[in-house]
Amino acid sequence: MSEDMNAEIVGNLYDTIKNKSVTNESEISEGARRYVTILRMQMELEKQKEQIYLELNEFEKQEASKILKEEINGEFPEYLPVRDVAEILEVTPQMVRRYCADGRVDARQRLEGSGKWLIPTDQFITHPNWKKYSEKRKKVKKQSDNIASKMMKYLEEDVD
Repeated sequence: MSEDMNAEIVGNLYDTIKNKSVTNESEISEGARRYVTILRMQMELEKQKEQIYLELNEFEKQEASKILKEEINGEFPEYLPVRDVAEILEVTPQMVRRYCADGRVDARQRLEGSGKWLIPTDQFITHPNWKKYSEKRKKVKKQSDNIASKMMKYLEEDVD
């Protein structure tokens, strides 16, 4: 991305949020003011991201997916389970299976007629809900790691 494009995006973002004033702004600390500004920027970026995603054609989505896939290489499995795709698309697992069968989601069956699907991850990394999904996944992984660590400590203490 060019420097000019970055500057334009940040400038537009700042222009959008600077007009929103905080009640009793003189009573708010500088830290709180900066925090609120960053949160507003984040919310505005999310809106813009969703709007731009809806405007992308299939070729542009594939381009973006390719770039993002290279950046997250190794962070996510090659295939997502139906349950995770349902979370990303905000539909039921049954709808995801229907989308797979209809070809609306790129997928192939593990075994013919089994209802189990191999759904490539890379088609979802440009989806507006990807960030929310990936953050939840990281949080769950961290919690699992913490539990495993505590269990190991407990077992080590038990052995002594």
